[in-house]
Amino acid sequence: MVREYPPLLIALTICALVTVLAGAYAFLANGAAPPPGEPGPPPVPAATPVATGTPVHIASRTFSITVTPSSSTTRPGDTVRHTLMVHPEDGFSAPIQVRVSATALGGVYREERDLGTVAAPYPPLTYEAVTPDLPPFISTATVDAVVTASGGGTVRTERVQLVIRR
Repeated sequence: MVREYPPLLIALTICALVTVLAGAYAFLANGAAPPPGEPGPPPVPAATPVATGTPVHIASRTFSITVTPSSSTTRPGDTVRHTLMVHPEDGFSAPIQVRVSATALGGVYREERDLGTVAAPYPPLTYEAVTPDLPPFISTATVDAVVTASGGGTVRTERVQLVIRR
């Protein structure tokens, strides 16, 4: 006899899994822009010395993040492994806080999760998760997540997507 689970429970389980995966991705992902509503880092000004008139660029300590794979397709019960990397630039060494925000099933499910703080030398972070089953009568579900890493006045984001198919 086949055991049935309530569709909402299955949807929430899928969203939770995707959120955690997205958070891990965001931790090491390379984001191009801050999330809506949050200000990005200030632009790096160029100074011009009076004596020569030659532009001088002031170095700014920053970082980037990457998540691999940034997109994957899997079946219920399969294990998904994601690797997150932080890439410090110009001597950046501040602690970095990582958060993940995920949505699925047309926004019916939303979850935000704090994945903690990482410190230099920023070792690779590997995260493995078992893909949950899908609700009855649903053959495919897509979980969209945004991983946000912030530290030292810099905010970086990375988008991660998990497609679950029967």
